[in-house]
Parts: sequence; C-alpha cells; structure tokens
Amino acid sequence: MRILVTSIKGGVGKSSIASCLAAYLDSLYVTNDLISGNNDDENQIEPNRKRIPLALSRVRDIVYDFGAMYSQLDSKIAHAADLCDVFIIPTLTDVRSLKGAIQTYELLKAKETPIVIIINNFTSEKKFNAAKEYLLKQLGQVPILAIRKTTLFERFAENGKTWLSNIHNEHGEWQLSKSKKAHDKVYDTIVRIGKS
Repeated sequence: MRILVTSIKGGVGKSSIASCLAAYLDSLYVTNDLISGNNDDENQIEPNRKRIPLALSRVRDIVYDFGAMYSQLDSKIAHAADLCDVFIIPTLTDVRSLKGAIQTYELLKAKETPIVIIINNFTSEKKFNAAKEYLLKQLGQVPILAIRKTTLFERFAENGKTWLSNIHNEHGEWQLSKSKKAHDKVYDTIVRIGKS
C-alpha cells in the first residue's frame, strides 16, 4: 500500500505518524524533511527534486512523509499523491492546526483518493470532540481518527523499529503496549480505507 502523510501545517505529528505507520506496515519510509540519521529505514528525497525518483515510485509498500506546501500542492507532493492509495492529514486540536488540516484537505480532495484525518496528541476528550465536530461541519463525512498524547512516538524515534515490535515483551512497558494497541487499531483502519 502507498500512503501519503501530509499537512500544510508543521508540527502536527506528520513524521511521528508516518514513521510509526511505516514500521507497523513494514513499509519503506520516505521524507522530504531533514532526517536524523539514526534510523536505517529513513529515506530522504532532496528538497530541490520536483518528482519522486523512479525507483521509489515503483515501491509498492511505502509511506511518504511530506510537508512544506502552501497554497498549492508542491510538485513532489502532487506526484506522490498520484501514486498513493490513501492520504493522511494529521492535526492537533488548536484552531491553526484545524484550519491547516482543512486547507490540506481542500488541496488533496481533487485527487479522489480516500482521505483520513488524525486528530493527534490530545489529552482532553472535550477538545477532541470539539475538533472532530468542527472538522465534520467544515468537510462533511470524512473519516476522523484519534491518537491520544503518548510517549510512544518519542520512544520509537529513540529506540527504533525492533523496540516497537517487541514492546509487549518489555518489562514495565505495559502502558506503552496499551498505546501501541490503540495506534495499531488506527493503522488497521487506514489500511482498510485505503483498500476500499
């Protein structure tokens, strides 16, 4: 499956979601952001490239983590969008992030590919419900999923894919194991939507 994780707004969890999703699906992770260099599974597309390199465009199981677009789709993002089975737009619950999610949705909807919005990194159920209601009012019946605030993303970035896959075996990691199960349900839903 080919998945594009993108948003016009920075700091909403694109890279965290994309890298964990790629690990969960055992897919190639590709970004246009500067990469940390501590993960062998990361692949960066140079900022000046206009299209996805041919070798990467042929990969069947891939998660693109692309940001840095403004009032129109960057040519590289548009090319990735043409290749993908599903789009993911992460957002936080604040107004700027929600408006960024709406702008991103408006840019992508012409592609007629399923779009999923993930409200990310929230602690208040009340704020989540208000954000979801706002998005549904603005966009109609778009799938909206939830990923609560957790240290899972940071720990994955620090410890990698092997740690993530073995989290249920780690002593004292029961809370993160619970978070991982919640994430897995979100990722399973994305796969189901992408295949429909």
